[in-house]
Parts: sequence; C-alpha cells; structure tokens
Amino acid sequence: MRERCFRAMQDPARKYLFIRLALVLAFAATAAGQSRMSGAYVGHGTGFAEMLQLTQTSNGQISGVFTSVELKEEGEIKAQQTTVSGSVDAGQVTLKFGSFIFTNTVAGTFNGNSIRLQITDSKGNVTSPVLVRGTADEFKRYTDSLKAQGKGIKLSVELLSRARQFRETVEQTEKWIADAELHERRIPRIKDSYEQIERQMQALIARERQTVDSVTRTQVSLDVGQGDLAGGQADLQVEQVWDLSILSNGQSLYQTFANWNERCGLSEQFMRSGATMQAVQSWETACKGALAEKQRFIPIFKHISSQRAEVKAIQEAAQSRRKALVEEAQRLE
Repeated sequence: MRERCFRAMQDPARKYLFIRLALVLAFAATAAGQSRMSGAYVGHGTGFAEMLQLTQTSNGQISGVFTSVELKEEGEIKAQQTTVSGSVDAGQVTLKFGSFIFTNTVAGTFNGNSIRLQITDSKGNVTSPVLVRGTADEFKRYTDSLKAQGKGIKLSVELLSRARQFRETVEQTEKWIADAELHERRIPRIKDSYEQIERQMQALIARERQTVDSVTRTQVSLDVGQGDLAGGQADLQVEQVWDLSILSNGQSLYQTFANWNERCGLSEQFMRSGATMQAVQSWETACKGALAEKQRFIPIFKHISSQRAEVKAIQEAAQSRRKALVEEAQRLE
C-alpha cells in the first residue's frame, strides 16, 4: 500500500494533483476559520480606539463586549464598555450594543477579516467605521498612545495657565511698585501735614493764654482737641494707604515670590512629556519675565518697608506732641 502511494507521488501528473488538493484543503480550512466572527476586532483613529471582542455560535448568534477609549479636548480619557449581541448571516451583521434597558442596534457587513458598521447619529449623519481583526495587545498600544497624548494636552493646559499667572503677577507687581514709589515721594507732605496741625494747635494755646474769659478759654481748649482729632484722621488716611494698600499688597506679592519654586530651563523636558511648543514657549517666556520681576521687586519691597517704618515714627512723634498740646490746653481752661 505504501509502495503504491510512493509510486503515485513520483508520477509528475499525480504529484501535481496531490499538491493542488492539499492547497485547496488548506484554503478551505482557512476560509472556514475566517468565516466565523469569533475574535477581536480593532479600530482606531485621531482621538479614539475601539475593540470588539466577539464569540459566534454555530447557529450564527454573536455575543461579546465592545470597548471604546476617547481622548477629550482637555486631555481627559473617556473609556466605556458595553455588552454586544447579534447575528451574522451571509456576511450581513446585526449587532445590539447595551443592556436590556437601553440598546442601540447597528447593521454592518463581515468579510472574514473586518467588520464594517453603518452608524447614523442623532443629526442623521452616516459613518462607516471599520474594525479589523487584531488583538487585545494591539488595542492596548492604541489606548496607551491616547493616554500619552492626554497627558501632553493636560501639561500644555497647565503650562498655559501658569504662564497666565506669571503675567498677572508681573502686572500686579509693576502696579504695586508704581504706587509704592509714588507714595514714597509723598512722605515729606505727610510730615508737613502733621506739622501744620501742630502749628494750628499751638496758635490756639497761645490765644488761650491771652484770653481772660473762662467760657472763651473752654471753647479754645475744645478747638485744640479738634486739632488732635484732625491728626487722628490723618493717621487713618496714612494707614489706609500704607498698611492696607501698599504693605498688605506688597506682603502678598512677597509671599507669592517666596513660594515660587519654578525653574525656567525645563522646556526640553516639557516637550518630551508631550506639551506643545506653543505652550512651552509661552510658559518659558512668562517664567523668565516673572523671575526678572522677582529680582526687581524684592529690594524695592524691603526699601518701602523701611520707609513705612519712617512714616510710622513720624506718626508716633506727632501723636505724642498733639497729646501734650491737648493736656496744656486743658490745664489752661
């Protein structure tokens, strides 16, 4: 028996026939395997990746899971998974996505290697996505790529936000420096204002000494007290300008710069992490501008703080002198 088979294989015509038969059988086996939908089908594009994992029974029924990953504009990743059921017959596919509570039925075609679906959205637009036979590992590579893109988008958004904060801080600092330097030039006027109040009070006391009528002296003494009240009002105005406006805002800026731990030489690192060139350049420019403003602000703030101490000393000395004048006026009543 084996000898007859061997002689048949040596016959060229019969040998060719055996080869053709083997190829036909192999092709038939492959086609039979491809005609079944069981397996994974992967689709991907800009900002999304999808995978259908299906199992087909002998009667053409289909069940499985659909997984989708979408990259949102702000860099967030939206992942969804739903059950799938349906049927296939002569290459025509019907798939139901979802549970018994909510389902979405989609028609399509199957050619052995890919599934083409026909989807109509709420606006009547029709799309025909194609999912090709693949693997879960292939789908994971696409989703990992989307996640990396998402991180890059988030980093870009963060850099642009930080750049905006830097520019706002620089603008606030420039305004503060201008206001502080303006009020520093007004310090001599503050001193003159206190001295003018004191001269008026002294003049009233001199008048009180020369007044014989006690009622008139009492009225003059009250006028001296009004001068002290005027000095108190001047104190409040000075404190509103220096303590509430200049020093308070300056202290806030000083703390902002003290807490600032930015390094302005990280552009290449950010770009390797996926940030856009525009975001990186915007951040770097703003970062360097804020650093230069910090170096300018710190010595000015310290100088203005010392000027506030000088103004405080002027106030305290004026308060002491006004108190003494009030006591003198009361003694002369």
